Amino acid sequence: MSRHDSTPPLSWRRPSLSSVSQGEVLIVDDKPENLALLSSVLSAEGYEVRAAITGAMALTAAAASPPDIILLDVNMPEMDGYEVCRRLKADRRTADVPVIFISVLAELDDKVAAFDAGAVDYVTKPFHVQEVLARVGTQLLLHRQRRELSRQRQELSQRYLEIQQLHAALREYLSDRAWESIAASASPDAPPAPTREVLTILISDVAGFVRISEQMDPAPLLADLSLYLATLTQAIHRRGGQVDKYLGDGVLSFFKDAHAAVLAAHDIQREVEAFNARMRASGRPSFPTRLGIATGPVVLASLGSRGRREFTLIGDRVNVASRLQAEAAPGGILMDARTFVAAGRPESAEPMTVLLKGKQDAEAAYAIPPELAVTPPSR
Repeated sequence: MSRHDSTPPLSWRRPSLSSVSQGEVLIVDDKPENLALLSSVLSAEGYEVRAAITGAMALTAAAASPPDIILLDVNMPEMDGYEVCRRLKADRRTADVPVIFISVLAELDDKVAAFDAGAVDYVTKPFHVQEVLARVGTQLLLHRQRRELSRQRQELSQRYLEIQQLHAALREYLSDRAWESIAASASPDAPPAPTREVLTILISDVAGFVRISEQMDPAPLLADLSLYLATLTQAIHRRGGQVDKYLGDGVLSFFKDAHAAVLAAHDIQREVEAFNARMRASGRPSFPTRLGIATGPVVLASLGSRGRREFTLIGDRVNVASRLQAEAAPGGILMDARTFVAAGRPESAEPMTVLLKGKQDAEAAYAIPPELAVTPPSR
């Protein structure tokens, strides 16, 4: 087809049979015949067309209702196309609207100036109608793809933020080892086998909690218990321990270092004593706390089925820590012999023999009485 700068042939003026707009085009040219030609060609192909005969009119029209693409002449009075393009790109409302220059200027410097101003393409006059349609269609497709990619990036960013928030929320419910177990189970590789480690288990319990719960309204009791458990958890974390799970009013935690576990136990009793004093002052019930500590080999494993799994600690010393806690005096600490030795034989610990539930033989243990449990241990 020959080049055109006047009325297009009849085949290009036929109305579009499509009821769906191909997009909205703003044509900016101070020559009425050029506007008529481009408007006729684009309208016949299903585009919605607007026109402006000056740069100022184009800026106003584009800002009021940004088109999908702009066809812009270079040589115009008062404000040339380069300046119009620069202003379009400086306005956040029109910055991403693609601009195609259509001009009689055909020198390399003219084209470079157009791209420097922010244009995406450059067509010289006289032009082929098919060429203009092809370039408009291509740039609109690229523009829509960029918009879709931008939308997808925003959506992915929002989902990532939601995942991060969910991750942070879940971490409040899980120990580091439990989280590692979950991450491993999500791996395409086989989940890791249970591991065997020597750990110090610290278990707490509130003496007489059943009686307290029978006498109190559940809602305020739950609020009090939440503050109490937060006090214990902070003390455990401060000494490098991890909370495996909450056992109603109790806490099952574990440490790699026995001395750190004993220090955490003293911290707990000291801070619980202050907590209980505040509770009594406000007419609330206090939570007398018993602590049991045992050191030895345990198995760390993820148990359950596909629908429900749980990370947990299994081993004799877990049971012993629980039994020692039950035998401890309210406000006191009771540890097994291995913990006593590994913690440096604290002087405040008094030897005793206990017969634990479920055990046939008595077990050597060391008790720190309530009046000494609130002070740091001596070694």
